[in-house]
Amino acid sequence: MNLIARRDPGRQSLRTPLEVDAQLLELLNTKGADPDFWSSKERDRSDSVHCIFQYPAMMVPIVQRRLLGAVLEARPDIQSVYDPFLGSGTSLVSGMHFGLNTYGNDINPLAVLISRVRTARSVEFTIGAIGDVVAKKAEADRRETIETSMPNREKWFQADVSIDLSRLRRAIRKCESLWVRRFLWVTLAETIRLTSNDRTSTYKLHARPAAETAKRKLSPITVFRDLARENAASFSTFRRRLTEAKQIKSSKYVAETDVRIGDTRKALDYWGDAAPFDLLMTSPPYGDNLTTVTYGQHSYLPLHWIDFKDIDPAADSAALRTTQEIDRRSLGGVSSDSVWTEDALLEASPRLKRFADGLPAKPEDGRSRLLRFYRDFGASLDSITGVMKSNSYMIWTVGNRNIAGQQVPTDLVLSDLVEGLNCKVVTTLTRRIHHKRMPDRNASSATMREEKILLVRKCEA
Repeated sequence: MNLIARRDPGRQSLRTPLEVDAQLLELLNTKGADPDFWSSKERDRSDSVHCIFQYPAMMVPIVQRRLLGAVLEARPDIQSVYDPFLGSGTSLVSGMHFGLNTYGNDINPLAVLISRVRTARSVEFTIGAIGDVVAKKAEADRRETIETSMPNREKWFQADVSIDLSRLRRAIRKCESLWVRRFLWVTLAETIRLTSNDRTSTYKLHARPAAETAKRKLSPITVFRDLARENAASFSTFRRRLTEAKQIKSSKYVAETDVRIGDTRKALDYWGDAAPFDLLMTSPPYGDNLTTVTYGQHSYLPLHWIDFKDIDPAADSAALRTTQEIDRRSLGGVSSDSVWTEDALLEASPRLKRFADGLPAKPEDGRSRLLRFYRDFGASLDSITGVMKSNSYMIWTVGNRNIAGQQVPTDLVLSDLVEGLNCKVVTTLTRRIHHKRMPDRNASSATMREEKILLVRKCEA
């Protein structure tokens, strides 16, 4: 049996994977004696630049750090963390507190942009002042040229708002530093979220009534200036904490950070140069984005104002072909050529088969949407386990969505699928959701008030 070398200041010890599992269980049970330990009621929006953009279903930084801390206590030899469903990058910035090499990917260009800003090895410490300068340049700009070709723009933006956003866009593009521009693009994205005609009570695009829109008096430049200051202060605090933890040297983060745009179903294709990874920490989609959390729709308006070339050379502007295109490209969004057939999927997860067979006739597409998502998710698991080391740990935070009023046993299905890929579920934790912002008007997830955290170990081949 393979032995895991544990680096210890006093001595070097060798333990079997089962012994490490046992230590982890003891650590997690001890820490979990407090029912709120994994369900922290603390909410600090400035923690690790969490406030930079209101991304859907963001993980709680302090909870992720607690999970990482427990695993690293049992496995101090871990050097890298990987998140294949990156979102706003909370897993990676949590890893930065421990000096880990951080890697992540997402199919959503806005997620990649936000995460690249938060995980940058080097940052510009005068970014708050730069934000003020950009706002002043926008105020001095008298041009009324609109800097986006977004279709149906008048539905989503008042005329004077579009003019101000265009002035901000021109001012941002004049900044020389790529990281500065990226920071300002994210700040502009949040400005757009707050000043567009889209309702902020749901992640799906839903225009406010015309009468309500007419009463709104908005100044995007003022909003942008205030957000830039707030985000700059949050960055300053984050970098100071990293410095105090000795994770900054010569003004640069001590380890590697790498964020890529890409489909997790093909992770093996583009992580070959960096993999295998020591640890996975992620929160995958609860189901197909079109009917659960519409990450793509939420990103649609901001992305029309951002220079795609500043996000990534591989960022595809065709992702904005429709309001639903990004979500269609995500797991379960469209019919795919997944190597997982329906029969193979249901054989791999008897609990998914029982649930699928028990679904009512309506909605008519409920069963097909469920299985389409899990076929894609299964393909992702194939790829994910392929980039993880033997005896590496995976921390999965999952929610159980509803279909036709019935709760999908996501945690149990995930257990079935990973066990079929030569992995072991070490334990499952439950955490109450106190602050995680979910789309309450979306019936598929409205009752989701807790999440399951699965600790999984990839076994030896």
